[in-house]
Amino acid sequence: MKPDLDAVAGEFDSVDLVVLDATEQPGAAAELRVLGTPTLIAVRNGAEIARVVGRRNRAELRELFAATATGATLAVTRLSRGDRQVWTVAGGAVTLAGLALGPAWPLIVAGVGLAGYANLRRR
Repeated sequence: MKPDLDAVAGEFDSVDLVVLDATEQPGAAAELRVLGTPTLIAVRNGAEIARVVGRRNRAELRELFAATATGATLAVTRLSRGDRQVWTVAGGAVTLAGLALGPAWPLIVAGVGLAGYANLRRR
């Protein structure tokens, strides 16, 4: 994602891009409540205006940078396409494991919940 991030950052002179490597600075990552990578945090005047977890394409990054530049509040809550696919596949695998083991209803419910979560997190 770094090439896309650098390209979009170059389009916005009024926005500074600061990169923190969570593996090299775990204390700072914990302080910022980074629970997954990549995590993008948009800050304006010292206040967080948006937080995005997961891979994003250039259009989504541009939207985040534009909101940061203008001070608009941006609620980016949806999962990226790749993240939705991972959650859906994981949900399917857990559901199939639940069916194969019995049926093991807790696994089936968990699998359906994972897949459902992935599809509810769209815009």
